[in-house]
Amino acid sequence: MFDSHSTNPTMPKGRGVRRAAAAASVVAAALVLSACGGEAATNDSEQTLRFGLSAEPAVPIAGMSQGGAVYQMQAMLSSGLMAYDAKGNLQPALAESLEQPDDTTYVFMLREGLVFSDGSPLTVGNVTKTLEYYRDPANGTKVGTGLAGIESISDDGDRTVTVELSEPDSAFLHYLAIPFAGILPDEALTPGAESWVGAGPFELTDFQSGVGATLKKNDDYYDAGAVDLETIEVTFYPDGEARTNALLSGDVDLIEYVPWENFERIEQADGFTLDAQQGPFQYVQFNVTEDRPFADPLVRQAVAFALDRDNAVKAAFQSNGEPLAGLAIAENDPAYDPNLSAMWEQDVEHAKDLLAEAGYPDGFSATMLTTSQYAFLQDTALSVQQDLEAIGIDVTLDAPDWSTRVSKGNGGEYDLAVSGDTGVVADASYLLSWVTGEKTFNVSWGYENAELTDLIDEGLRATDDAAKHDIYQRLAEIWVEEVPIAAIDTRSQAYAYRDGVEGFATLPGMLVFYSGYSIADTSVE
Repeated sequence: MFDSHSTNPTMPKGRGVRRAAAAASVVAAALVLSACGGEAATNDSEQTLRFGLSAEPAVPIAGMSQGGAVYQMQAMLSSGLMAYDAKGNLQPALAESLEQPDDTTYVFMLREGLVFSDGSPLTVGNVTKTLEYYRDPANGTKVGTGLAGIESISDDGDRTVTVELSEPDSAFLHYLAIPFAGILPDEALTPGAESWVGAGPFELTDFQSGVGATLKKNDDYYDAGAVDLETIEVTFYPDGEARTNALLSGDVDLIEYVPWENFERIEQADGFTLDAQQGPFQYVQFNVTEDRPFADPLVRQAVAFALDRDNAVKAAFQSNGEPLAGLAIAENDPAYDPNLSAMWEQDVEHAKDLLAEAGYPDGFSATMLTTSQYAFLQDTALSVQQDLEAIGIDVTLDAPDWSTRVSKGNGGEYDLAVSGDTGVVADASYLLSWVTGEKTFNVSWGYENAELTDLIDEGLRATDDAAKHDIYQRLAEIWVEEVPIAAIDTRSQAYAYRDGVEGFATLPGMLVFYSGYSIADTSVE
């Protein structure tokens, strides 16, 4: 899951910040409405966007991946050297230009007159200190994985920063573009320190825990002239039905994380747009430690061939998703090949034959870890359970709350587990998180394969598109036999908004949770 929750952030000490009093009132429960459309309520300003957020965001910490709600805020409050446009393409942000004189050297020319939202200047020193902080393993940042190859960072004059890598790295610029890789003031560069102050298009001026937040346009933003919105009024709606009702009643203009059961309701309502993209993917992971059935790749193959992926999409997402029988790789990535997403088309008889070949002609019993807290994961598990029973694997579900599920997953307390996640970056190298890292959440318990790890690393270093494509063809030959995870499907992630909201776009694929970048391009009528 990509959803982290926390409460009671304190406010930044920026300009114009009003410390919120304790919430005296909570957002009222939304009325149950018919999906016949709703006329938007009158805004205090025609350039105020009312945004329904699916969770109260955690306090942002420099360089840390903290979940979808935080990503929305970070994309509005901070800027990095790079960013993503509405189509998911990389573009300069704080960097006015980028030159790459060779495969390992990046020369960033900063824009003139950069300023943080608290009024302090953003200098080349801030850039070098931020990148140095992110790449230092001692700080434990999520960004650090992608910046580990930095050999040196230097500045030349007032606006030029040069980064030297030890080897070519096709994902390097992607890591500089994710919302939690923003350039920050020095005081934020301490483990655990808050990082509300950034150089993004907006600044936080009010936060009421359990209720919402107010953001104002940052007049010192480098492209402030292109930002139409003056104010963003954020309201927290953890309940998906209440969030949908708030949109359809006109209480908010835009919502994120539209519940799948409400897709059709919004699509059929006059005056609203559902903007969905295929993003996160669901998969089965295995405990492959010695003496367990799933230590045998033939058994893992049997699972992969047994899955009815169309049924899983229907059961968990009301058909708002796509079957995935292999690797999820973005179409604009040189590694992309449509055949890589179709490795294990359902074949029940072949799955039974594989079990017999592995020494289990009569099947066996196993426990599958899921969770009671997120219905789509439980529904996915029920679909998988049915599929595996059809080939002779008698599955008992273990469905604790999410916190316990995470604890059990991190401790290898399962035979199989159903999970859902997405890559930190869109580059195909995100797969490294599924094949390396002892006792981590995504990796099948006990799984390691140095050949796969080396191929992903080789793909990162490839400087020719054809070479990268060839590397992933070789990787796929191993993946289809080894089945580190058995992919099930991708799910649609959607934003929705009323007529009169212009310029917003849900980012494609694995960037869907970074769609807060689009709010700087949004206007309201």
